[in-house]
Amino acid sequence: MNFNIFNILIIAGIIQGFVFTGIVIFTKKYHSRSSFFLIALIFCYSISNLMYILPDIGAMPLLIMYAYIFLPFASVIAPIIYCYVIFFLFPKKKMPLKLKLLFLPFLFFLLLILLFRFRVILGYDVVDPINNLYYYTVIYHEFFSVLYSIVLLIMIFIQISKFEKQNKAYNNKLIRPDIKWLKGTLSIILIFTFLWAYLTIRNNFFTNGETIFYSLWVAMAAIIYWLGHIGIYKYGVLVDRRGIRRYAKNASISANSQSKNGHIIALENLLIKNKTYLDPQLTLESVANSLDLSPSYLSRVINNELKTSFTDYINSYRVEAAKTYLRNPDFSNYTMVSIGMEAGFNSKSAFYEVFKKTTGKTPLAFKRSLTK
Repeated sequence: MNFNIFNILIIAGIIQGFVFTGIVIFTKKYHSRSSFFLIALIFCYSISNLMYILPDIGAMPLLIMYAYIFLPFASVIAPIIYCYVIFFLFPKKKMPLKLKLLFLPFLFFLLLILLFRFRVILGYDVVDPINNLYYYTVIYHEFFSVLYSIVLLIMIFIQISKFEKQNKAYNNKLIRPDIKWLKGTLSIILIFTFLWAYLTIRNNFFTNGETIFYSLWVAMAAIIYWLGHIGIYKYGVLVDRRGIRRYAKNASISANSQSKNGHIIALENLLIKNKTYLDPQLTLESVANSLDLSPSYLSRVINNELKTSFTDYINSYRVEAAKTYLRNPDFSNYTMVSIGMEAGFNSKSAFYEVFKKTTGKTPLAFKRSLTK
């Protein structure tokens, strides 16, 4: 056996991939289409790395791997990523025919490879020398998969851009998922796809098959770890937020002032009836526009009547909403991130900072004090 630091890291990533697969399969909370595609992606990355690492560590000859184990996962990973993103952004969307058609190249190459494998098993072909048709099938599959992945990743970024444009305005019926991490992850995958393209060209045209793909394999191991932890965690936050959102529809918060000023009353009606304080992108300008006032005038009214700033006033409603959620035993196992985001904060750090400034306690300390 030939072990080095690189293939040890790769093997660790493979094992983690299988662990994540088991967690999602046996945890009911994560049963959804987006989670299915996420775990399918992690599993394919893991199996793909396993196929290539076995010959590298000396567990079997490379030709034996291609003849008996190799499967064309390279052509299915990008379609799985595409479907994962679509169902992460649009969880209620059905599986249209055009998404299913993305998997046709994988099925085509899989059929060719299985035909060759059956011929070897039945004695019609030999492993060494390998059948020329099979050899070129593997080569063409690699080149096709690189190009296919780049095209689909670009299409994914286009879909995300459309989603962001369509969902700029706050909608209390729609939970906008955090997609910063998703865009960052996809950017990294795209960068390594270009590295994959470079290594594939170098391997087939310049080095007579001697190129070592360690950088790509290690990157895949890291992506497995990242997707397993962050992807599953982010989906869990979405599930929590949906539970809180259903509760919040019927929950009510009273006005935070006793002012008789007509503009303040109108402001309170806007905030309470429409629950606009739950919008993390809420601004003085947007509220003033809704009340047909100038931002500067509204700011002065709030300062004079309520002796506070617009930001602090809005945050006072958010803190009250968060306290309501924290008091609810149904949410005792929910993450602080999901509670903070459903209360209208745009990040965990902002939630903690404002909550402690207002109550003198962190959200977690407040939650613990309720059980004393």
